This record gives sequence, C-alpha cells and structure tokens, in this order.
Amino acid sequence: MKPSTWIGVVVALLLLGVGRVYVIDSATVEQAIVVEKYFRDYCLLHDAYPDYETVEVQFPEQYPNQEWYYWPNETFSAATFQYPMTLPIPSAPGRSKFSEFFPVIYSYAVRNPCEGLIPRTSPVE
Repeated sequence: MKPSTWIGVVVALLLLGVGRVYVIDSATVEQAIVVEKYFRDYCLLHDAYPDYETVEVQFPEQYPNQEWYYWPNETFSAATFQYPMTLPIPSAPGRSKFSEFFPVIYSYAVRNPCEGLIPRTSPVE
C-alpha cells in the first residue's frame, strides 16, 4: 500500500473515533441537563438539596458506579455533582476539570445548581 493510503486510513479511523466520543459525550451532556433540572426542581420543593440516597434512587444508571459523583454539604444547603466527559462541549453544564496526566478533559463539575433557589436564613441576633 502507498503511504498516502495509510495516511487516509489512519485519518478515517481517527475521525470515527472522535465521532464516537462526541456521540457518547453528547448523551452524557443530555443526562447532566436532566440531573441539573432534577436538583433545581427538588430545591424548589424542599428548600434543600436531596441526600445521596435519594439521588442514587432517582438516577440508578449514573450513581454510584458510572463515574458520576454527588457531594452535598452537611446541611444540604450547597452541593456539587460531577460527571465524566472527554471533549469540551459548549452546552455542557458546569466547569471542565482537566487531567494532570494527559491534556484532555476528564469530567465536568456543576457547583450549586440550586444557587439562588434555597432561601438563606439570617443569623440569630
């Protein structure tokens, strides 16, 4: 085979690989938007973030073994959830976190998706 044929094959395989990763990441972004909306709706109803068990029951396909993580604080007044990603997709909620070993994004983290929805209590005077 000619070198140009090999180059064409390699480029085609790379494009197929990136296309596959994009499709997987797009599905993950759609699910992250659903999870973020769930948190916002829950906060509007309960004035607090859900506990971990509630999230695990609501989204069994993401938690606990699919690289999705959820961290509420002790009073459930603030929380963060993180989900796996590879490519920087502009519509993805949250901020990207880069791997220190290889220059790729390995997750997105959404910090306080209910910010502004949970009423703050004033300190007792």
